[in-house]
Amino acid sequence: MVAALTFMLLSFQANSQDQTLSLKGCIQYTLQHHPNGAIYKYAAQSAAEKIRESKGAFLPSVSGSIGLDYNLKLQTNVIPAGSFSPTETKLQLGNKFSNSAYLQADQNIYDKSASLGIKTAQINKEVADLTVSKENETLVFNTASSYYQALTYKEKGRLLEESKKQYEAMVGILKLRYEQGVVKKSEYDRARVNYNNVQSEILANNSAYALAINTLKNHMGLDLEASIAIGDSINNVDVSELSLPKNSELTGNNLIDFQIDQKNLELKNLDVRQKKAAFLPTFSLYAKYGGTAFGTEFIPALTHWYDYSVVGVKATIPLFSGFKKQSQLAQSQFSFKSQQLTNKLNLQTYKLNVENAATEITSTYINLKKNKENLSLAKEMMDASTVEYREGTTTLSSLLDADYSYKEARTNYTTTLLDYLNAQLSYYKNTGTISEFVNELK
Repeated sequence: MVAALTFMLLSFQANSQDQTLSLKGCIQYTLQHHPNGAIYKYAAQSAAEKIRESKGAFLPSVSGSIGLDYNLKLQTNVIPAGSFSPTETKLQLGNKFSNSAYLQADQNIYDKSASLGIKTAQINKEVADLTVSKENETLVFNTASSYYQALTYKEKGRLLEESKKQYEAMVGILKLRYEQGVVKKSEYDRARVNYNNVQSEILANNSAYALAINTLKNHMGLDLEASIAIGDSINNVDVSELSLPKNSELTGNNLIDFQIDQKNLELKNLDVRQKKAAFLPTFSLYAKYGGTAFGTEFIPALTHWYDYSVVGVKATIPLFSGFKKQSQLAQSQFSFKSQQLTNKLNLQTYKLNVENAATEITSTYINLKKNKENLSLAKEMMDASTVEYREGTTTLSSLLDADYSYKEARTNYTTTLLDYLNAQLSYYKNTGTISEFVNELK
């Protein structure tokens, strides 16, 4: 399915006709091709490499060195008088050429700070993975929201086209009646004005629809030159199939922002522990093998080597750092306490968002049912007034009033349906269940 969708979208520029997409198709394309998805995935991959880097602190490290020295002027050493002779003795020790080379292997045995660094890198990787999921949710939300907006303009355009046909037929009838002297010119002109107004509304709505489609393409990560059209319709939506949320309580396990907050608190705690570990000694093993060569001439100095080797244990004990470590520890502790309070505030915000989203979806649901009922009544009134006008039992003003009420009812219904869809989308996002929204799409 995704492969076929991808092929279809890649052929946009080569095809002059609009490609029709459903909401689910748009979301699938967004998740597959939007650059932001790749950017956050690269960040997660970078975090995985950071784990490898941290683990490297406990793997053996091998280094080598080679040096070739030409002593232009040897250092003079002075032996004080009385040591070997009654006068001081000046000596120049060494050779013109002195060479050295060695290999050294180091193995970290105990480093508490480095151990905690590995855990920090692992949690950072988890945060990066959560951020990828959060970005995917944002992409889904933006795509769906812009799709609903375009869908609204599409529905308004359909309704305006219906009105245009009605006014076009009405103008034709009134023109004939006016020419026959049955109706006044003012009635004929009034119908023509309404007809022209509908045409203007259609032009404005088409422009708004085009802008909404461009916004949708931008949120999908699609080239703005691509030609697409939305395939869904909100015409004759069965309101009885729409439902209210069953549970308006926040589930922290589902909400990615809440999970990220918890991980950030863990990171702050680990940072405090790392700063405390900086006061502890570190232990390591090392082994070294090398050689030295000396001579008064260059070539002999390269051929006569004297090797040596050494193994040992090294302990690095921090004694005094000018209160630097104490200050770093205090900063980390303050940062940890600040994160605790931030998490507490964020949790209240998340709960508030869920409650507001539940209230909003309930309100829009009630309005939608009322406007659906009003739309049915207005349609009945419009149909009845049309029949009565054709039979000559009602005036044009009554017909136009019924038509205005019908148009207003259609506009209200379309607007509240969009409000409901957006409120539903917001509820899914704020409860961390937007994946369920995607899975329910057909």
